[in-house]
Amino acid sequence: MVPGQELKDHQVPGTGASSTGTVGGMKLEALKQALKDIPANEYEEEPIDESGRGRFKNYEQIKKELKDANVELKSDSEIMVDLFERFEKVLQKSSATDARQELDALFEDLEYLAHQIDNALQFIDRGGVEKIIWPSINRTEDSVTRTKALQLLGTVVQNNPKAKVALIERNGGTNLLTALGRATSTDEISAALYAFGSLVRKFPFTQKQLLTPHGYSVLYGVWQKKVELKVKVKVLQLIADVLEDYQSATAAGGGGESDPTTAEQYRSTKLTDGLQRTEFCKHAGEFFHQHKAALIPEDNLTDDTTKALKACKQLCHEPWSQCPLFRHTLLVLRNNLDHRLDEDSELADYRKEIKCSIDDLIVE
Repeated sequence: MVPGQELKDHQVPGTGASSTGTVGGMKLEALKQALKDIPANEYEEEPIDESGRGRFKNYEQIKKELKDANVELKSDSEIMVDLFERFEKVLQKSSATDARQELDALFEDLEYLAHQIDNALQFIDRGGVEKIIWPSINRTEDSVTRTKALQLLGTVVQNNPKAKVALIERNGGTNLLTALGRATSTDEISAALYAFGSLVRKFPFTQKQLLTPHGYSVLYGVWQKKVELKVKVKVLQLIADVLEDYQSATAAGGGGESDPTTAEQYRSTKLTDGLQRTEFCKHAGEFFHQHKAALIPEDNLTDDTTKALKACKQLCHEPWSQCPLFRHTLLVLRNNLDHRLDEDSELADYRKEIKCSIDDLIVE
């Protein structure tokens, strides 16, 4: 029975009921009238939020799209194997232009997978270094692919001690130094430094393998290349970071920051001896002076540079104190910042902080 609909009289066979009968003690006619007076329920349709329309796909849509694309749900390991196979096929194409879009997508997928430590180890164990990174780095006419391969390498070994050791065992240190020494563009050198830094930071084992006279020579050589200043500053920051870690780990009474075993591992690198033998302080001072004019308008790079130099102050105090050009560069940068304090009120405090860093470096 629908409210508002007229009640029909259905006679039950054998009863002979009529319109004058009763239902539940109520006259049939009265019941009909009562039901007529009940209004039918009417529900207004709620307006659809257009902003949310199509935001979510239902299961059937997703299933259909996956089926249309011939996509199967696979484990990370299975996906990596597929990516390796596709990569080898793409590399066989005659020109980099034909393969560019496919290579970029493959590198992006591999880098995403390699962010996870277990996947990074699988990448190495399955031959990813030999099948993908080294062949890509050796593509002499394709700097974009070389750059992406170096970025992938940095991702694979970053914060992953087992991956770092595995790479060194595969002659990775030598190949990386060769790639860094050969690179000439800003992007490629930046990617190589990222890989280099990921490999040596906070890991004495790899520092002993890469921070050799040849390794330092390659790093110092970046300061002479015609690339953007920000990349050259990264070299100084990298060495400063490694030196700070060394000093923190080996300092007497270091407040328990390093256990005896770790401290001994750092001492075995003989980092400060290596820096002194390769005249790091001299090279860093020359870099600083030679790029004085380029640093003047660049507050951020001036800040990064002075902070890195401060980290090296203990090691380089004597040669820098005897270098008039080093002191002159500091004073020029300081005076320039002083003159620009009123140019932008929002930058005034930041520039004062940079001035303080410079003051700490000025050797009386």
